[in-house]
Amino acid sequence: MRRFILAAALLGALTTAGQAAAANYKVFLGEQARPPAGTPKGATLDLFLPGNVTVKTGDSITFSSATFHTVSIGGKQPPIVVPDPEHGQYSGINDAAGKPFYFNGLAKFVYNPLALGPFGPHLVAPGVKASSGVLSPNGPKAAPATFTFSFPKAGTYHFYCSVHPGMKATVTVTSGTPPKSPAQVTAQGLQETSAAWNKAKQEAAAAKPPAKTVYMGVGDSATILGYFPSTLRVPVGTTVNFVNKSPKEPHSAVWGPKKWIQQFSQKTDVFPTGPGKPNQAAPVIPYGSEPKGSYSYDGKTHGNGFFATPVTFLDKSAPLPHSWKVTFTKPGTFKYFCWIHGPDMSGTIVVTP
Repeated sequence: MRRFILAAALLGALTTAGQAAAANYKVFLGEQARPPAGTPKGATLDLFLPGNVTVKTGDSITFSSATFHTVSIGGKQPPIVVPDPEHGQYSGINDAAGKPFYFNGLAKFVYNPLALGPFGPHLVAPGVKASSGVLSPNGPKAAPATFTFSFPKAGTYHFYCSVHPGMKATVTVTSGTPPKSPAQVTAQGLQETSAAWNKAKQEAAAAKPPAKTVYMGVGDSATILGYFPSTLRVPVGTTVNFVNKSPKEPHSAVWGPKKWIQQFSQKTDVFPTGPGKPNQAAPVIPYGSEPKGSYSYDGKTHGNGFFATPVTFLDKSAPLPHSWKVTFTKPGTFKYFCWIHGPDMSGTIVVTP
């Protein structure tokens, strides 16, 4: 009996020692705090920090997001919005003047659960397909959202963010001793964050669009969510080219009363809260507010000046263009913002007689 008790105690000690040997690493999904002073307004980071990590079999990595990211593995990066699998159509959507929008009767788009929802195991092995789903804090002052993957088998694993094309990381799992401790990996992540903020400054300084052109965002992994220039002055009749210069971010331009646009968004943009819940991407994301070829603006469209370009995206896998042209036919000062990123990303077109 005593030998059995001693054997059990020894086994428990060995198990505890094995558990203690497993380490947990931290990897940041983009920035984890506000940028340092002097960083351009609207700067954000779309990259894993660090982007390459080596751990030992049995270790785990906790991925942390203070903005809007996923950590996903396996398969190709899915599009964020897709045609409705039920073949639905947009219907019953009217403008401020009570007239139906042109996109009524067109194919409906929905948010893709494979891009935004969680699925798969927390244990990573060769051939696994899994995702954290969207990781975003519950509020402006809330702690970053986190998700942990464990690595029981050696191998090389490639992760990506399903929201931001080209945002990738590589995790190498070895049976030997990793070259860096968890503390050293965290320090590396902070160093790469600092370097990325400096890159954002360079991207902003280099943003010099040609005449009659507005850049919608600039930069790649270090991205500025802003319009360049923020204010553009043009004579009446000018056609302005709005060009997306952010490979990892979708952008658009929307004019009109903010309160009305917010209400319109609440009615037409239905983000699913779980499986089987209502799901609809706003029709202006794929279609804009006007038929193609009719992109002119006089400040009076739809009874209240509402006008929206379709969303642009540089990602080749997304069925969206990367630029739109709008002709301004009346003098005035016209403020606009991005449908995706909201009024924090705003600009002004001043049209002179």
